Amino acid sequence: MGRKREKASNKHVYKKPNAKYYVKGSPKMGGLSDSASKVIATALYPFYFAGKKINGLIMSAKSNVQIGSHEKNTSRLYRVKNKFEPIKSTAIKYKFQIAGVVAVLAVSVIGFAALNALEPKVEIAAEKKQHVVSIPKTVTAVESENAMKATGETTETATNLTDEVVITNESITVQLPEFKVMSFASVKTHQLVVNDHVVANFKTEDEANLVLDQLKSKFSAGEATEVKEIYFSEDVKIELGYVDIMKFTAYDTVEAALDFIVKGTKEEIKHVVAKGENYWVISQYYGISPSDLEKANPDIKAEMIQIGQEISLVVPTPIISVVTVEEASYTDAIAFEVQYEESDSLYKGESKTKVSGVYGERAVVAEVIKENGKEIGRKILSENVVSEPQSKVVYKGTKNPPPKMGSGVLKNPISRGVFTSEFGVWRSYRRHTGIDIGMKLGSNVSAADGGVVTFSGYSKSYGRYIIIDHGSNMTTLYAHNSSLLVNKGEKVFKGQLIAYSGNTGNSTGPHLHFEVRINGVPNDPRNYVNF
Repeated sequence: MGRKREKASNKHVYKKPNAKYYVKGSPKMGGLSDSASKVIATALYPFYFAGKKINGLIMSAKSNVQIGSHEKNTSRLYRVKNKFEPIKSTAIKYKFQIAGVVAVLAVSVIGFAALNALEPKVEIAAEKKQHVVSIPKTVTAVESENAMKATGETTETATNLTDEVVITNESITVQLPEFKVMSFASVKTHQLVVNDHVVANFKTEDEANLVLDQLKSKFSAGEATEVKEIYFSEDVKIELGYVDIMKFTAYDTVEAALDFIVKGTKEEIKHVVAKGENYWVISQYYGISPSDLEKANPDIKAEMIQIGQEISLVVPTPIISVVTVEEASYTDAIAFEVQYEESDSLYKGESKTKVSGVYGERAVVAEVIKENGKEIGRKILSENVVSEPQSKVVYKGTKNPPPKMGSGVLKNPISRGVFTSEFGVWRSYRRHTGIDIGMKLGSNVSAADGGVVTFSGYSKSYGRYIIIDHGSNMTTLYAHNSSLLVNKGEKVFKGQLIAYSGNTGNSTGPHLHFEVRINGVPNDPRNYVNF
């Protein structure tokens, strides 16, 4: 589930419906446009640099004089005033040099104005007994003292007068401005940030919003259910940022960024399907699982791949996970109970359905939670029974079965039928080895006597057939069945259902081919069975 985010005063909430992301820190550029500021900043940067250097030299000269003259008593302060006279006469001698410096400084002012459009502003903040004051990088002790006097405080200690000056008397902190963009020029971008990591840079905010909107619609469009809420699992923001022009390559496109977010990588590895290959073969070759191949190719059916088709080997790991809360309405089946009734007309272990069961039905309204289209949770909101289930009633046999061994007396394997071919007749240049009994497809076929199943399978001539050994060198054969109910090695008793009649193998119509063999030689079944 998503996290509630605190809204800072300097952040503007992105108020699109259902959105969980926002835009923060969109400062207005003053005066010049971005492109114009960058051109002027680039052209005037050398003057800006020279101006700062010259300004630093002048300030250093002043500081040397003032620091040398700054004494603790009044007499020393009087001597400092007298020392300023030779400094002034020296400045007049170099008036032409100073005039050139002023000209360079005037040009630098324009450069400062342009650069200020790109550099972050340092504001004066006050909180209780601490003050943040913006001062130049080269700070003299006298200037630091003047800064503190402006606040009405006195200085006890002053430290670190180079890159950063911190003057502390439990009331004042003087802090220098910090350049976030180290290069003299940068590119403004609208950055898509996920868990404090920049994922993509866009030229406009609308493009960043479009990526997020398309990502959400990918897992919510076309669904039959109603989407009540949609949000991201991660902390997703759109921020205004600046990228060093020396490191900037190009703005991201909506399509490329969306593909990168869904896959989690820009890597692309393809495999061309060859003859005899399937997902199992390909997964074994590359050392990945078939399920990962299915995840890498969600639009391809594994059983439908074709020779020459390209399949991806990159398993997607989404950078942003889309969570949807949907309300689904559907019907669900209610299982029926099974009741048993004893019957002495059936052998023990046998059963027969008396009344078929009927499933019930209920209407359900549920809240379904999905992540990237896959269900991760479900909460039933309501359910109403539409129809009650009806119990299934089954007869359960209680009669003791006959011995599972041959008695020597065979029983008719079918209950009804028409004889279509007798034993011993010549057909296709050979004698018929059994009796054919025509009957409806799917009729019951029972064991003629108790014994052990020695064969249960298929052949081209007999189709699906069974052979039972009854002992005393006697076996019976049942051929052309549609389905077989016993397996090789299984013991059966006389009259047990062993197959359903059919038309399999070399057969011209639904019938049972029945044989009786003594010592493996076919005999006339009529000599052993009273049909």
